Amino acid sequence: MSRWRLMVHEPSHGAWNMGVDEALLASAVKTGNPTLRFYRWQGPWLSLGYGQTLDRERLDACERAGVGVVRRVTGGRAVLHGGDLTYALAAREDQLPAGLTASYEIVAEVLIAALQTLGVEAVASPAPDRGAPRARFQTDPRRPVGRALAADFDCFANPAGREICAGGRKLAGSAQRRTQGGILQHGSIRLIPDPLEARRASSVGGAGATSLMELGADPDPEILLAACAEAFEPVLGGLEVAALSAEERADADERVRNRRSDQRFVAPIGTATASRQPPADR
Repeated sequence: MSRWRLMVHEPSHGAWNMGVDEALLASAVKTGNPTLRFYRWQGPWLSLGYGQTLDRERLDACERAGVGVVRRVTGGRAVLHGGDLTYALAAREDQLPAGLTASYEIVAEVLIAALQTLGVEAVASPAPDRGAPRARFQTDPRRPVGRALAADFDCFANPAGREICAGGRKLAGSAQRRTQGGILQHGSIRLIPDPLEARRASSVGGAGATSLMELGADPDPEILLAACAEAFEPVLGGLEVAALSAEERADADERVRNRRSDQRFVAPIGTATASRQPPADR
């Protein structure tokens, strides 16, 4: 088995962040090289789950507020990024525990261990009861509501199975994609509260969410990143610092171009944000 690579990328725009995750998934399937990646976002970005839609009213509100919008290849609900640290694992299925639940379990255990080193008493939400009715998102009457606010629009409105909670609220959310024998799991760990204007524009980030700052922990992303990498290393059998290969970077670039021309994906909003170059590896 190939040794897990560790990549840490500087903040970038949503299309690049998602393009790299997808390129790493494709690379893992092709080469067998698994990757653990950490990254952040340039300004506020709303990432939509693969099956979600966003109406014109909400899209216009995001544009006015400077919130970029991008679609993930993973499922799940919408996440407001910018005040978070995002992790991603890309690997072949046989490089992680077998089954959807088992892979979520091991990541949850690692994140909980990392957060404990920061003084955060985090827990994993219980696996869902398949026979129980789904919880509905309770909208805040003080915020404008558009047609896009379906029952399960906001990822942080309530936790899915094996997601990370602290103080009775959701601290980290994750989503997964399985294809051609490969797995991509990425997730958002909240550092600080999202800006009020961005929350109102996107209708995401309400009372169900919390952050390291709100919990009284240090929200420095470098401290959280180091804690997460240290917790992941023994579980993954070691980590080797690496950069994107030339082929992976070219693949990510192509995926960014496709996002900007393909209306099935919401293109980055705001030319100042979308025109920035991809960050260097470190």
